[in-house]
Amino acid sequence: MESYNFDIVVCGAGPAGASTSLFLSKEGIRHLILDKTSFPRKKVCGDGITPVCLTMLEQVIPGVKKDFAKPEHFKKINRFRLYGPSGRFADLDPADYIPEGKSQLFTVSRFTFDEYLVNHVKQQEPAKFWDQTKVLDYEKNENGITLTVERNGEPIIIHCKMVVAADGDRSLFKKRVLGTAIDRTKMVAAIRTYYKNVKPINDNDQYEIFAFNEVLPGYFWIFPMADGTYNVGLGITSDVIQAKKINLKKLQNQLIAEHPLLADRFKDAEMLHAIEGSGLPIMMDKHPKVSDDRVLLVGDAASVADPISGEGIGPGLITGKYAALAAMEALKANDFSAAFLQKTYDPKIHEKITNDYELRLKLFDWFMHRPWRIHVLLWAAPKLGVIRHFFTNSVNARFKWSDLRNPMKWWGIFGVSGK
Repeated sequence: MESYNFDIVVCGAGPAGASTSLFLSKEGIRHLILDKTSFPRKKVCGDGITPVCLTMLEQVIPGVKKDFAKPEHFKKINRFRLYGPSGRFADLDPADYIPEGKSQLFTVSRFTFDEYLVNHVKQQEPAKFWDQTKVLDYEKNENGITLTVERNGEPIIIHCKMVVAADGDRSLFKKRVLGTAIDRTKMVAAIRTYYKNVKPINDNDQYEIFAFNEVLPGYFWIFPMADGTYNVGLGITSDVIQAKKINLKKLQNQLIAEHPLLADRFKDAEMLHAIEGSGLPIMMDKHPKVSDDRVLLVGDAASVADPISGEGIGPGLITGKYAALAAMEALKANDFSAAFLQKTYDPKIHEKITNDYELRLKLFDWFMHRPWRIHVLLWAAPKLGVIRHFFTNSVNARFKWSDLRNPMKWWGIFGVSGK
């Protein structure tokens, strides 16, 4: 049986794993990155790219903004529309309330985006990339970690000092690090497909999010794509699906066929692919455990998706950056213990990701207990700039719960112009 040695192995080449690899390469750290599939490959997702994604990528991919300006793959989104249960809606234009350069929104298929990242990973000299490589098992010992993998049908042994686990929502590493099964209250089940010939609204340049009673505490979405098609889907927390015995595909088809806001727009539409589903682990913990001896969890393996919007790409890219920096510190100190990694990595994830979720979790809880409050919000938003500004900044995680208790922050939170 073949055997290889690496200092660091990144398991998974989705956005979080690719980000880890790119930041490791930036620091000149040689490593192996592997994935069980080959690229390009399909991935169930809303295909939304938020400002934080470009902020992260600009640090490791020169000219990324120029790439995103190519209209054949990247669709620029200029606003979003939120519908409440009653059908009332509010249009929000992030550029009106967020400083210029911080409001870029795009859609791009994960088929294209993930291949884009992997292609950049392959160009980095410190990175060795293996596709079609599945992790079967791993063992820790005093000298490191031994991985048993299968590559192109052949078993291989890999010895390394530490692993960055980017192996998704069903992560082998996550299960052992946390020692628990999936918590359905922290898991969203999402489905999506693509349509063409959906009747557009406005300039066809906006995200549409529908908080229908049938999908609360989740939402239904319509996102326009660069090729003129639409990413259409919905997501609901798994515990609610189980309790109410919801069939997601049946519900989506029923909403499209019968709901007053959708039926006419989809009358001549054609579904291009079968509806596909996936699990999305969301972050509900303020101080999550995302590391252990010789293991760092990133992306969906770390369950860092936004608990309100469901966005996982941006948080995944952030975890990749700080996992790479923590790995670099561990190599320098020759210390891969849980105590060291929980001191160098976990606090950064709290600071950069989970701390930003606190305000929105409180707001979400406040609205979900009284859905009529959503109606009031959507009534007030078009009339009051202060409401629009607060809501937009909350969605985009620019402020934290503690900021509301600081009068010095109030102009930035409630001011009518962020420019």
